[in-house]
Amino acid sequence: MKILGTEQLKALLKLIETETDEYTDMLRPDLAAAIKANPARVQQAIDSTFSTSLPPKVRHTLEEICWGNLSEQVSAFAGKINPDLEEGLWILALFASPAAKRGEITQKLDHIAQDMRPILLNAKNLHEIADLMGKYFFSTLHFVTLPANLDIKDISFGRFLIKKRGSSLCTACLYQTIAQRFGLESGLVDLAGRILVCMQDTPKKQILFIDPLDNGKILTEQDCKDYILAREIKWNDEFLSPLSSRTIIRRFIANMIYVLNKLRDERRLKYLRTYLEIIKN
Repeated sequence: MKILGTEQLKALLKLIETETDEYTDMLRPDLAAAIKANPARVQQAIDSTFSTSLPPKVRHTLEEICWGNLSEQVSAFAGKINPDLEEGLWILALFASPAAKRGEITQKLDHIAQDMRPILLNAKNLHEIADLMGKYFFSTLHFVTLPANLDIKDISFGRFLIKKRGSSLCTACLYQTIAQRFGLESGLVDLAGRILVCMQDTPKKQILFIDPLDNGKILTEQDCKDYILAREIKWNDEFLSPLSSRTIIRRFIANMIYVLNKLRDERRLKYLRTYLEIIKN
């Protein structure tokens, strides 16, 4: 397929803006090929064609091209024996922000870890490490965990790192990805719908849990059991089994579907349901 120059791309974008839906569908493959060949050139054409905001028709076309491509990326992620959580978080970030770059999430996490290193240097034990992490995330960096999510952007980890506001699942993943940078054994557990971070010091047989919805409050295993029993649920040791990266990403997608179901947004739901089926299978 012919590679389009900037002026040709600008003309293509204007056609997509002004032509009928039927003709736009015929133009979509050309734009998709251009994005795959040179996304920076497409972005340059977009910026020079539309000085303010993108027309809805053009935005929808760009989104749907990106969302279609995500099916392949989700499939590749799910097919790995031990998929990397950060890769999955970036793939889903593209659903809310199609222009997000591959290294943005990693760079931001690296920067946070670098700034935290002197703070954790003299921590005496796992409990003190968890306490210092909570103070740094919530008091120094001012991250906010939202009790409810009204927009799928609240569930986008990439946007969470920029806006410092998002779901408890985003905050839990912040703990896990930063803990991993310090070689700490950590993971996420699902306590009957309540997501907690678990950290473990294997040599000392110490384990603790962190509640991202309560500004990083530290819990013991007994606290977790008391919570379950108070809800009149039978205790099962599986509650404290760490979730796989694949399961965490599946949980993100399910939460996004829940929000969009309430908004009755069938356009975006169609793609998310496809991703969920890919992860489940």
